[in-house]
Amino acid sequence: MLKPVDSLLKRDDLWLASQWQQDSCGIATGFPGLEHRLARQGWPDRGVVEVLVAHPGSGEALLLQSLVTPAEDQWLLMICPPFVPYAPAWSRELDLSRLLCLTDLDRKEQLWAAEQALASGSCQRVLLWLDALSVSESRRLQLAAEKGESVALVFLPLVLEQESHPVSLRLQLSVASGGHSLQILKQRGGWPQSPQPVTLAPSGWGPLPGKGRATLVQGPW
Repeated sequence: MLKPVDSLLKRDDLWLASQWQQDSCGIATGFPGLEHRLARQGWPDRGVVEVLVAHPGSGEALLLQSLVTPAEDQWLLMICPPFVPYAPAWSRELDLSRLLCLTDLDRKEQLWAAEQALASGSCQRVLLWLDALSVSESRRLQLAAEKGESVALVFLPLVLEQESHPVSLRLQLSVASGGHSLQILKQRGGWPQSPQPVTLAPSGWGPLPGKGRATLVQGPW
């Protein structure tokens, strides 16, 4: 027996052309001008967020501060980041004892580690940098994130802009005059949006701003 249309429209992956699904609130982005453009008024609370960048490390910091802080009993996993995380800056955002960083993995190992971590239910955030991602690979990551109620932040090169992946949110981050420009390319329950200028905030990629002595923080790695 077929389900009524109303019950089908409660699913996250189905919606009417005139409908934005806002039954649940997303994760605050820290940028009010961006949140009203997102279907859930914030980042997805589960699933894959793809971010297209021109060069690795050229603007990821814009998204990290609002997404990387996991719950108290959860882990944050970084898989093959393009630069060594700067521990003193990261310590301002999260407990470093809950941060795991994997390096020197081949592509197959990176995808396997990400999928296992997302589905485990113990790793609430996974950050992953890749040169390419197929439709089947993105679907597996999306399903794993939904199963584990976690979020994967996957950074990809701009050359993949024309590819279509079944993920919760797809963004393009580029350098613009006076800062960075963030464009919503695809989102579940909403429409593509015009570029939205945002201000780049300090992050854990470089030295702490201001003067004074730095504190050396040793992470679990």
